[in-house]
Amino acid sequence: MPGLIRSPMSPVVTDAEPRPGGALRHPLVGIVGGMGPLASAEFLRGLYAGGDWFAEQDSPRILLYSDPAVVDRTSALDRGAADELRRAVELAVRRLVGAGAERVVIACVTAHHVFADLPPELACRCVSLVDVIHDELDRASAPHLLLCTSGAARAGIFSPDRFSPDRRRGAADRLVRLRAADQEALHREIYRLKRGGEPLAGLDLLHRLQVRYGVKASVAACTELHLVARAVDVIGLAGEFPMIDPLAIVASRIRSAEL
Repeated sequence: MPGLIRSPMSPVVTDAEPRPGGALRHPLVGIVGGMGPLASAEFLRGLYAGGDWFAEQDSPRILLYSDPAVVDRTSALDRGAADELRRAVELAVRRLVGAGAERVVIACVTAHHVFADLPPELACRCVSLVDVIHDELDRASAPHLLLCTSGAARAGIFSPDRFSPDRRRGAADRLVRLRAADQEALHREIYRLKRGGEPLAGLDLLHRLQVRYGVKASVAACTELHLVARAVDVIGLAGEFPMIDPLAIVASRIRSAEL
């Protein structure tokens, strides 16, 4: 199916094996970061801060490739330059795999527009954040606001026709898309976060959107929103702003060597 986004998890040989004392030796995971750098740095910080290992030698093994010079994703998609984005993502994944990464996480949801265009030998190593979101939506019963960049919204990354039939129902039934004016307001908020803005300052906007659309939960379909999800959790408001955060889910899987 043209444009199908999927995470082809073909078998790879990993070195996840018991270490002396029964601890697990983690496979080497590569992170394509820098899009933006604050989000991928917070992802890495949270990954390690959430661990319960006895010794640092038992903690996850990570390669972070952080290149903020990658073309702006929304700009690239809006001007028809998706191939420029694909080349940058492919280069990053290739370098990580060449350095020994067994699984690769592309820490930018908008960049997943080019996921299906990666060479098969690289795509099979990559974990799709979009698939992670759909897996969570499949288990959800309530509708969720789709919080993403305007580039991701216009490119239709979460359009049901981009997925295999067994994944379409979750997208169609549980994702609530923002109207144009609200989408642009959210996009501006995302770029405020990219510039280092206080994550909690955007909660008023999130609350207004929840009320306007009559939806209590949301999907952090932009990795900048990982900053918000983390901050909300720290101050104990996760119950008021429940959010599917794919980076938090992937971090948990990395910590437990499930990835």
